[in-house]
Amino acid sequence: HEVNDINEVSERIMSIPTSDVTVLSASNTVGPGTFVSSSLKYIRLTNLDDTNFLRLSFISGSESSANTADFKLDPSRTMMFTNTLFSGSADSKSFNQFSGFTALKASADTASVDLEIFVAST
Repeated sequence: HEVNDINEVSERIMSIPTSDVTVLSASNTVGPGTFVSSSLKYIRLTNLDDTNFLRLSFISGSESSANTADFKLDPSRTMMFTNTLFSGSADSKSFNQFSGFTALKASADTASVDLEIFVAST
């Protein structure tokens, strides 16, 4: 699969502790650790540990009314997505409880884990 129109790339490895840390944010404006939502083309998250998993928490909405979608990223595994616009629900009737993410937080299982973050945008 080819992703076109990439003008900016950000790549880093973060040591993730066993408590929640913000690894990236998505917004209408750029800032420290923040990417413009509409410009995101490709995000790849790789758990570089060979033993411990990571909990990835995608946050939707503002702090006061945030919804969260949690995913387990097993050791030596990768998660990829091509924009911030995915939706989900705690029940099977509606997908409007979680709609796009504005922040991504991570926490390690039992010991710190290195997380590789690769972001490509226009």
